[in-house]
Parts: sequence; structure tokens; C-alpha cells
Amino acid sequence: MKKYLLSLAVLLVGAVSFTSCDNEEDTPQLHLVTTSNGAFVVCTGNMSGKIGGSISYLDYKKGKMTNDAFITANGRGLGDTPNDGIVYGSKVYLVVTGEHTIEVMDKNLKSVKQIKTTDLLGKKEGNQPRHIIAGAGAIWVTTYGGYVAVVDTATFKLRKSYKVGSYPEGLAGSGNNLFVANSDYGKGNGTISVINLTTGKVDDHKIEGIKNPQEIYIVNNRLYVLDWGGYDAKYNQIGAGLKILTEENGKPVAKDVVKDATGAAYYNGAFYTMNAPYGASSVSYSKLDVNTQYVSPLSVTIDAKTYSPASIGVDPATGHLFFSLYKKVGGYTSYTTPGSLKEFDNYGKEVRSAEIGIGPGKIFFNTRIDWK
Repeated sequence: MKKYLLSLAVLLVGAVSFTSCDNEEDTPQLHLVTTSNGAFVVCTGNMSGKIGGSISYLDYKKGKMTNDAFITANGRGLGDTPNDGIVYGSKVYLVVTGEHTIEVMDKNLKSVKQIKTTDLLGKKEGNQPRHIIAGAGAIWVTTYGGYVAVVDTATFKLRKSYKVGSYPEGLAGSGNNLFVANSDYGKGNGTISVINLTTGKVDDHKIEGIKNPQEIYIVNNRLYVLDWGGYDAKYNQIGAGLKILTEENGKPVAKDVVKDATGAAYYNGAFYTMNAPYGASSVSYSKLDVNTQYVSPLSVTIDAKTYSPASIGVDPATGHLFFSLYKKVGGYTSYTTPGSLKEFDNYGKEVRSAEIGIGPGKIFFNTRIDWK
């Protein structure tokens, strides 16, 4: 497989960097040290059941899980379908899709600011914010209106917006380029947008092997895409997987590196995946070594009769694996009962398990980066 260095644009070199947890202050000393104090779980709730979303927080030092942590801190709920979150500097940012908002909080989840994306971008353009990354003193948020909004973290004002493809989801940046996964709402014509942050130019690319992209990762100058594929006549999910962008006959194509992957997290030279397509008879978990491209079974044990995996995360300080899980009731996945969070150490041993809110989803970490 050729190393395809993303000739869609001149990529991966430049001054702007993006991260999921970064220090907003400029304090050059010796080296960066990441510490982690806990794990947040975004719980989407269930709007058809009139159940609002919430945040659950696991405090490592106290060994305690707090559910409904945002409601406790603010005396109000999050509303319809919180979807993604991030810690950046001293603040926590949460994207609430159904409310068209970005909640800005301190690390105790006390609200500092509520940003209405429909006010920021316009009613159509700011509709249903989806995913978030951070860097360069800004948060970068996709919306189902087909835009990426760049919001200054000091003033909370819009710095810039970019028109991208159909129903964008995850995004990743490297150098002076931003990559956006445009899902096309699962209709099968998903694309990848490349934003040149120097010129402001946006190019939208249809790539063979990409149908319903959800997340983008940039590792060792290579682009990986988590694609949810499509569905057959019986609604079985087909074609899902973690894919790598390469080239054949001078054209970009996406090739499976972990087939059937529906969730992925990267840490220290490896992707960790959960492989659980809708309608599949079994669930598996894998580890992909990005240097050798070798895939091996992941040594974690999760009872498939009791749980259905929802999301996977890796603590950037410890390398511990976390899974948010739906519980099964009567043999079927329940979307109206509390879920669970499980933590595993580097050897696959379960460290702890705790009940979380309804609609278990994205896991992100209460990290701090210091110069030491």
C-alpha cells in the first residue's frame, strides 16, 4: 500500500495546530506533560421518550461517578441531544445538537457562556452543531447546515466560517489544513472537505471507498477515516470500518484497515476500535498498530449479553481504555435506561465500572497540559 501524502492539497506542514486538549497560554520552558483528573461522558438522552441529555463525570481521585453533573452545577438541563465535548485550556465545551448551542463551562461544569450557533452563523447555516476540536485559541465546530464555525475562546465571537460538504460530522486539523468528514446523512455520497486555512479555499472530494464518514484522524502524515458505510434491505449495516487514504492509479481511495469498526480512538501508535455494526451477530474489539498496519484482538472482556458498545475513548495521560455502553433489557439494547462506563488498564484488566446517564455517547477527558 503506497503512502499517500494527501495530494488533495499541500498538507501537514504549517504553523496552526489542533488538539483535543491544549493549553491556551504560551509558557515555553522544558517539555509538555499531560495529566488527567477524570473522564466526562456525554449522554444524549432520548428525545422520543422526552428524556433530556446530561453529562456524567468520573473523578479519578475520589473514585466517584457523578451523574447529571451539569444539572447539579447549573440548576437546568442541557436539552435535546448533547453530542460532543472537549476540554481546552481552563474550559469545557459541549455541543448540544438539538438546541443549536455550544455550552461553555469551567471544569466544575458551571456555565460561563451559552453560544447559539444559529445566532452565530444564521438559522440555516448554524443548524444542529455536531462535533468540535480546538486549537489556536479557538474552537472549531461543524453544523448540519454545512459549515465549520471558528469561535474565539476569549471573546466567544465568530472568527471565521467555512462552507463544506453535506451534513459534516468529525473534523481534524494539521498544519494549515482542516479536514472535514461530510456524512451526507448516511445517504451514501459522503465526501471529505479540505480547507486551506491560509487561502480560505475549500475543496470537496468524493473518494472511492468513502460513503458515510464520521471521524477523521491524522497519524504519521496519513489520513484515517471512520466510515459507517451503508445498510442493506434488512437494515443491516454494511461497509463500516476504519479506513486509510491511499492511492491507486493516481487517484485517492480509502482502504479498510479494520473492517466493521464503528468506533475508534488513537493513542501512542495504535488505534483501538470497537467493531459492532448494526445487525451483526457478534461484537469484537481490535488494536491496529499504525507502523506495521497489523490488527490484533483487543484483550478486553465486555459481556455482549448485558451491554452494547456506544463509544470508545483512551485517556491521553494513562492509556487506559474506556467504553460507554448501552444496557440490554430482555436481550435488546435499551435506549431509555441508564448506561454504563467501563475502564480497562493497559493489560486489558477491568479497573472499574459505573452507571451513567441515558444515551451513553462520547467520552472525553479532564486533562491539563503543563510545561515542566
